[in-house]
Amino acid sequence: MKAGFWLIAIALLMTGCVGSWDDESAPDLQGTGAMKSVSAFVKSNGWNMSTNNSGTIFWDGDKTALIKDLPWTKYGKQQFGALTKDGILFVLTRPGWHHDVAGVAYNPNTNRFPPRLDGFKPIGQHWYVWCELEFAHTNLDRIYE
Repeated sequence: MKAGFWLIAIALLMTGCVGSWDDESAPDLQGTGAMKSVSAFVKSNGWNMSTNNSGTIFWDGDKTALIKDLPWTKYGKQQFGALTKDGILFVLTRPGWHHDVAGVAYNPNTNRFPPRLDGFKPIGQHWYVWCELEFAHTNLDRIYE
């Protein structure tokens, strides 16, 4: 194959979830029922269902559960893998290639994230966008509310 193909392929791998980083908006559904599925998920699974100590999210042996009816119109009735870890709900809205993953996180009670996350930043109402890359660790934002 030509060298140009490999350069493009490597560049795509190196960007991981960065291309979608700024695409996520704050939740747009409000009212008493907007967080119903989040509350039900946490009630069923607790705030610490993750059992691995490696600091990684969504791989390395973690068992996830499905969540739907997130407080975004754009997600409609879609289901996503989710887990809780140390008081934070992580939802995998953007599964990537191999172990590059990204999504949204609900972090209402803490001001911390696992050190392994490559980036996170608030999008509103205690929700964050987050990203974890397997190989290409970039200098993404690590911003708290």
